Amino acid sequence: MPTPRRAKNDHLLYADVVDSKQKAGVWMGERDAFQTKQAEILEAVKDQADWVPVENAIMVVSTEPAGITFIAPNPTLPGVIVLADGGSPEASAQLQAAGEELVRKVMAERGIVEEEAA
Repeated sequence: MPTPRRAKNDHLLYADVVDSKQKAGVWMGERDAFQTKQAEILEAVKDQADWVPVENAIMVVSTEPAGITFIAPNPTLPGVIVLADGGSPEASAQLQAAGEELVRKVMAERGIVEEEAA
């Protein structure tokens, strides 16, 4: 069952603590209404890039460790893709492992056999 995220006003402070500024790729100097600016940027990027909406996929947001995990069906092979990015290489590795383990657990619960990677 999904749980609502806590209200946070410390995004920028937290980014400094977990050193996620380098992961942002492009860090904005804008502090006021930065979420509005993010939405504006993303809408403009859509006009200039080939992109797809995130449908039939799951993006898991984690605070411990901090980061995101993207879980989606592989479009060309019979499998599930798990991509993770955390505030550090260690956090990314933890998120990746947790995401893969979650997929394996769900597969096992449903009797779906995992094949050895080639």
